[in-house]
Amino acid sequence: AENTALRALLKFVPGPEASYVTARVIGDTGGAFAQALVLNAGMRAGVRKGQAVVTGDGLVGRVAGVGTRSTRVILITDMNSHIPVLVERTRTRAILAGDNSEVLRLIRLPPGAEVSPGDRVVTSGHGGAFPPGLPVGVVASVSDAGIGVQPFVKRSRLEYVRVVDFGLRGILQPLFPVIPANGP
Repeated sequence: AENTALRALLKFVPGPEASYVTARVIGDTGGAFAQALVLNAGMRAGVRKGQAVVTGDGLVGRVAGVGTRSTRVILITDMNSHIPVLVERTRTRAILAGDNSEVLRLIRLPPGAEVSPGDRVVTSGHGGAFPPGLPVGVVASVSDAGIGVQPFVKRSRLEYVRVVDFGLRGILQPLFPVIPANGP
């Protein structure tokens, strides 16, 4: 009740309610060149490209392709995955990059950024692809070679995941409508 009263005083506008679909992992296309999963839910269940895929432990990845009854998910460990994140303790912004291994890398940190082993890493919400605060991993190592982050979600233990629609469009929608070459 107190939160509701304070939000009213601040004219707080909440984001859209999240909805989700629980799906079973039916395929794992992991290998040297791709880190992806196939799920048994697709367009019929309301899954759309760009939605977040999570477990109770944290972020798994993002929907990369959707069929009628199945979905392909690019994992956060994939070399094509780049996620805007925050180091929770210091609120330092960075990009979390996969490299097809089990350890992620923090890149694009501002000069003089303070990061220590044990720091939690969460999504920042920038870019509109993911909401702020989704748990991603914990800093495992800090060295001259870079900053390694151990993801909270263990890929080998994935059986069921949630595909979550946070109502975000972010980087997935064009800024301007596309006009056909032969006119409107």
